[in-house]
Amino acid sequence: MGRPLLIGVTPSPGESFSSVLLRTAEANGLPRPGLVLRTAGIASTLPRLQSEISALAMVCRLNVDLVRALLPLERGPGSQGLARRHRYQYYGATVGLEHLLVGRCERVCPVCIHTSGYLPAVHAFTLVTACPFHATRLLDHCPRCERAIDMMRPRLHLCQCGLDLGTVESIPASDDEMRVIRLVCRRWQFSFMRDLPPRCPDVPDDFNNLDLNDLLRAISFLCRLNEESHRTWRTVTQSKRIRAISWRVEHVGRLLRAWPHGFEDLIHRVRTPLIGGFAHGAPGRVGRASISLFSELPEPKFAFIHRLLVSSMQQGKPGIRLAMAEA
Repeated sequence: MGRPLLIGVTPSPGESFSSVLLRTAEANGLPRPGLVLRTAGIASTLPRLQSEISALAMVCRLNVDLVRALLPLERGPGSQGLARRHRYQYYGATVGLEHLLVGRCERVCPVCIHTSGYLPAVHAFTLVTACPFHATRLLDHCPRCERAIDMMRPRLHLCQCGLDLGTVESIPASDDEMRVIRLVCRRWQFSFMRDLPPRCPDVPDDFNNLDLNDLLRAISFLCRLNEESHRTWRTVTQSKRIRAISWRVEHVGRLLRAWPHGFEDLIHRVRTPLIGGFAHGAPGRVGRASISLFSELPEPKFAFIHRLLVSSMQQGKPGIRLAMAEA
């Protein structure tokens, strides 16, 4: 275990671990953040053991509990629907592994880098494809070298190739995409902040009432259900790249905007998906959607989705067409 570095940095509320590590390295004149970890005797990218967390806290002149909160720490498998999935403790919230980016690759907001000088930890959630504070699309790959953004890059604002990420032109996200992202951010902030407005005004109360992990599960299910209406039933792509996820998040945002009629319309499109420009009847698809709902979201807290699915199946009519059907 090394001695404390000369200069410690004060984490901003909601700042990510990689951001704190990069700022600490820069403040002490170290060429890379990996040297901060090496000073603490840590060989891996993310500390896992309590002894490693304590050593890093001492080297960075930070509180041990704060460093522990910044890190995604595995809590072992837990019940989630009818399956047992690995969970992580992150900033006081417990979420499934599939909802979190864990590893060296990360997402960054050019505006956060340019104006704030640090990166929010909420960017680590898989479904957060745009910055909830600036409504701009996040970067997960460098536009110059096309490599994944590495948390062990030389500086907070620099890619491994030397590009200043803070100067990359920002791409605005749609209102529908931001509807979902701001809801996820709000539920995440509840785990460590107080005096926040309890609800997002443009989201149905049933979704506002879910905790963070349950909200992420519900949104993921709606993403998969939307894919069913576009031809094939499969899980949301294993890739966590933004370009593979952002359009799904946007579709869910459109659905929430017109809830519950948006869900009724979605079930109609699942029943008669467009294949090759023509509507094809596919009653079995709705059955698979129902089975998936009962296996993934069986708890009473999701009863509002179950009731609406049954009601939509019984109606057997289109419901109200959304703007998403026209897009």
